Amino acid sequence: MKQAVQTAQAAEPANDEQATSSARPVKSFRQGGVKVDVWRNAGQNGDMYNTTISNSYKDETSGEWKDTKTFSPTDLAVLSQLSSQAFQAMGELKSQSRGR
Repeated sequence: MKQAVQTAQAAEPANDEQATSSARPVKSFRQGGVKVDVWRNAGQNGDMYNTTISNSYKDETSGEWKDTKTFSPTDLAVLSQLSSQAFQAMGELKSQSRGR
């Protein structure tokens, strides 16, 4: 069974050009194999933000990394923390986009 890393890591884009790209998330939060990405979607009424959630693991047979949509009880606890961080970041991003 996977072990959770004790601290979540937030990865931010290196520059504003990446942040506006639809190909990359504006924020990423990861702990162990659980990852929550925050995406910007430009709309007529300003920017909106959505998330994608993934869980990755290393296949014991092939040794390859794979993604799954299933979560263990420990993964759910991690997901709760990361979701909270993503929610806060989305609020901050929304506030920043209003101030432009």
